[in-house]
Amino acid sequence: MRVLSGSLALVLLLGTVPVVWAQVDPAKEVAAIAQKRAEAGARGDVDAFLADVADNVVFTASRAGFRIEGKEALRAFLTNLWQNYPTRQGGSRQVTRRVYQEGNVVVVNGYNDQTFIDKNGRMFTLMQRNSQTWVKTGGRWLLVDQHNSGMPGTQ
Repeated sequence: MRVLSGSLALVLLLGTVPVVWAQVDPAKEVAAIAQKRAEAGARGDVDAFLADVADNVVFTASRAGFRIEGKEALRAFLTNLWQNYPTRQGGSRQVTRRVYQEGNVVVVNGYNDQTFIDKNGRMFTLMQRNSQTWVKTGGRWLLVDQHNSGMPGTQ
């Protein structure tokens, strides 16, 4: 009887181990998506860049003036921006990812240095702070809000 009880307990314990291993870190999932988006942006692939963006996203860009509402409006903005500035580079620093709502919301904050070169070879740089809100819905991460603002004294 002891052997049976011990064996049953061992099977039950081992049966729960894969569940623990299968749990994924939401911050790492969102970081992986950000990496894919950065690569798509560098290629100028608007569709891939917007693949994980909610249809009702709100995007506030420091140079656009007013917020951009909706995925299609963001597509138009990025298409225009990337056509006018075919060469772009960016680097992020001090990125933090905070997880909320039992792993279903991730807020990302960081700083970004961006360099844009237009078709005529003119270059300008931006130093920005940005924040993003990601929500897991239907088993997939979607960017629902992004805000970029220029660093004081750098514009």
